[in-house]
Amino acid sequence: MQTVGIRALRINPGLLSSNAKKGVLTLVTNHSVPVSLSIPFDDSLLSLGIHVFLAIKLFEEGNLTLQRAAKLANLPTETFLSRLATLGITVVDQPTSELDAELKHFE
Repeated sequence: MQTVGIRALRINPGLLSSNAKKGVLTLVTNHSVPVSLSIPFDDSLLSLGIHVFLAIKLFEEGNLTLQRAAKLANLPTETFLSRLATLGITVVDQPTSELDAELKHFE
């Protein structure tokens, strides 16, 4: 593992990606305080299930649709929905009045 300060990243922003290509974990610090960890995205990381965590996090933040997140997680959409429900993550973020109006179209 390599430790890199934020100042060094400003000078050499490609450092994280070059370390990742080499398989090196990189601890990013700000005034010697750890702020993040860069982990190479490889097959061993995927085998540990990190892709499911990433899919859930990216969906929760609104960066991926439900279908794309399920695909990243390598899960059927229904299974991914179950995981979200287990974690208490809202899938439909819509005001009740708006949802009621849309459901009337199906009656």
